[in-house]
Amino acid sequence: MNAVPQTQPGKLFQLVFAIIMGFLMVGIVTFVTTASNFGFSHNFLTTWGKTYLIGYVAAVPAIYMLAPIARRITAQLLN
Repeated sequence: MNAVPQTQPGKLFQLVFAIIMGFLMVGIVTFVTTASNFGFSHNFLTTWGKTYLIGYVAAVPAIYMLAPIARRITAQLLN
């Protein structure tokens, strides 16, 4: 197994990572949650879109701030 690199990615990498991860994860989580709570009604896309935008605005800064911590914890667990 390859060792986990000890260096942290640069700030631009962290920002782009947070934007992409937020896009993907918020999309999946809000889709499943909206579908399970409201079903696929006539206004599903409107409800999901609103939920997605709110979740995305909250998730991207959280990912940006928490990803370095998660990387350090992961590195400690695997070393």
